[in-house]
Amino acid sequence: MKRWLQKLKDLFGILYKVLPFFIGMYCYYPAFTAREGSIYPFWDAVYASLKLYGGSTEAGVPVGTLLQLARFMALAATFSILIKVFNKMGDLFNWLKLRGRGAVVVYGDSDYAAYLYESLPPGQRIRGREKLIRNASRYALLYQDEADSLAFYDQYYEMLKDKNVYMLLSGIDRQNIENPRLTVFNIAEDCARQYWKKYPAEKSERIAVIGFGSIGRNILLYGLQLNIIDPGQSFEYHIYGDGREFRREHTKLDRMQPDRIVFHDDGCFSYEELAGFDRVIICGGEKGNDSLTVLSRLLAAVSVRGKIYVCAPNGGIVASLFGRERVVCFGTAEELGSVENILNEGSMRAARNQHEFYVKQYGGVPWEKLDAFKRYSNVSSSDYLDVIRKLMARGIPMETLAELEHIRWCRYHYLHNWDYGPERDDGRRIHNSLIPFAELSEEEKQKDVEAIKSKLEG
Repeated sequence: MKRWLQKLKDLFGILYKVLPFFIGMYCYYPAFTAREGSIYPFWDAVYASLKLYGGSTEAGVPVGTLLQLARFMALAATFSILIKVFNKMGDLFNWLKLRGRGAVVVYGDSDYAAYLYESLPPGQRIRGREKLIRNASRYALLYQDEADSLAFYDQYYEMLKDKNVYMLLSGIDRQNIENPRLTVFNIAEDCARQYWKKYPAEKSERIAVIGFGSIGRNILLYGLQLNIIDPGQSFEYHIYGDGREFRREHTKLDRMQPDRIVFHDDGCFSYEELAGFDRVIICGGEKGNDSLTVLSRLLAAVSVRGKIYVCAPNGGIVASLFGRERVVCFGTAEELGSVENILNEGSMRAARNQHEFYVKQYGGVPWEKLDAFKRYSNVSSSDYLDVIRKLMARGIPMETLAELEHIRWCRYHYLHNWDYGPERDDGRRIHNSLIPFAELSEEEKQKDVEAIKSKLEG
């Protein structure tokens, strides 16, 4: 039935394009035949009928209702043909882009899709609509309704399974995705990674995190992995928000020494208390209030010693309202929708290079066969590179850098509930190297030194 309906639709599409011509012939041929001096009335009628597609009628021939109808139908057919020509030209431009390397097809109706498309080089970006554009090397699925992203991926799975796909899925941690070709764009994770890279800690700090939703959770997780600057540091994180589920999920938080994490599960705080922190990070509301309400009341109540950071997708407006000197906004849709953030190719390339360096030195499985946990352990390590470079610029010796890298490695494992055991057992999340750096063998210490060197050389 559907096949016959499609055939009927195709037939109608042809008829409405050619019918104006035949109506024109029906009206013009008798008129030219009766006209004195007309040598070729048939060809004159053909020419006049074709002119209808440009919206013109023949001078000297009365324009009746039928001819007027033919003219409007012909114009509609012309516009339809032009649209198809433009679409074919777009397909041609897309085909030319697909001939080059690095073409990205962007699907979706979210703001992140628009920002990603605008930030891509013109010669590499293709805006996907409803159908799949084949032969691209990368596809970004960034729909507002994440179910649409999953449905699209499921529909075209056979054609996408060997492609690099970037999908907006806020409820799924990227570390849980085993497919190395599929990269999850998790807004909360990327917001936290971007925050600590842009506003790193230079010394031990007392940090207040207000609001412990998905962004606040990731601010703490990435802070614990990136704020590692001295073996004797003493960061103190105060979490204002319900952290009970977080503690059930991450059972080794007591292994973050010498740093300290204090949970205030009721979310209550006094503004005078916040005034004494080195930085205040507002990630959500207090007792249902939104971030801007908390920020406004905080600024009105006290003079905060440290910087105030607020997660705000419309950061420019917030900074204008409260003053850029007092408030720093992060997590704007424009920043999160950038090529560097969504595709994340720099970090992934550095992580892969680091792993391949390790495999060359000590053996192991290739990158493509790594499970998600080990793959993102390397990503965590590559994210730490900026910290290493800053510490090197301050003259920190290589052995201390190696110890800090070991602390970071241990924390990544502890945050995924690994524990120490004399015999390594990945299935039970037990590792024999989850011990202080000083207790490692010289061989294991050298591995941490090599890890630092591989970061810098990569």
